Amino acid sequence: MDNKQSYKTKQRSTLLNFFESNKERCFTAKDIIKNPEINLGEATVYRVLSKFVEDGTLKKYVSPGSEGAYFQYNISSPDCNSHFHLKCTQCGTLFHMDCHLMDSIKEHIKDEHSFTIDNSKTTLYGICDKCSK
Repeated sequence: MDNKQSYKTKQRSTLLNFFESNKERCFTAKDIIKNPEINLGEATVYRVLSKFVEDGTLKKYVSPGSEGAYFQYNISSPDCNSHFHLKCTQCGTLFHMDCHLMDSIKEHIKDEHSFTIDNSKTTLYGICDKCSK
């Protein structure tokens, strides 16, 4: 994350606290706007989300076929771009998948199909164990 001093407002603090409390989850702007605990206007939410993506506070994910982008708190881990992610389509939790089998699949695709996977943009979608019960 960028260590530059940025203008702090109540709105920015509200959204930052929300994302820090939900580090493993992804949210759309609409999810945030509809959340009664946040109580911020639509334009403010979009503006602050853009600033947070720009300064590295949040990661932005755009899923093919989705209505909009998803935002998640950026846990500054150098390994985050080296593994696959699993995203629950019901609760929005994003799981980090450190699995040697996936490394083998990635190598197979590279060696046998001459295609290099970008793990920073690779997310598998489904339903987590908690939501499936």
